Amino acid sequence: MADPLEVVEVTVEATFPLRRRVLRSDRVDLDLRMPDDAVDGAFHLAIFGADGEAVGVATAMPAEPPFDAEPPAWRIRQMAVDPAVQGTGIGAALFDAVVQHIRERRGATVWSESRDSSVGFYLAQGMSVVAGRAHRAGGVDYTDVVMRLGRSEDRQPL
Repeated sequence: MADPLEVVEVTVEATFPLRRRVLRSDRVDLDLRMPDDAVDGAFHLAIFGADGEAVGVATAMPAEPPFDAEPPAWRIRQMAVDPAVQGTGIGAALFDAVVQHIRERRGATVWSESRDSSVGFYLAQGMSVVAGRAHRAGGVDYTDVVMRLGRSEDRQPL
């Protein structure tokens, strides 16, 4: 059994149970596999609880946002933390690991379409709201958030 804050890379399928329970419980008609889950470069991370079940998951992939941002940009999608352990640092640990993976791939920008209920979390991680980028889809309100990781000329090769 894994340390509760040990972040590991997993298959996309390993993210499905928590995606379903946290993000899609009211929409069982929706496929859990997103079209960009298999984009070249995409990765999936998870934190597992003592019972071996995922308590936090996130997916990220290279994707240019629908607003001005320094390339290369990476999108965080389908980030979910079990409600029973929200507020315990699992989301922050997962976010930090996602950003670290993106830095290792020399990403310049991280962005996400955050559910409005999660915007505060992303702001606490250092992201900013993108002005004029709020919308509603599937009955859920979203706001785009973004974080610059630095100019490409400032990033050193690994």
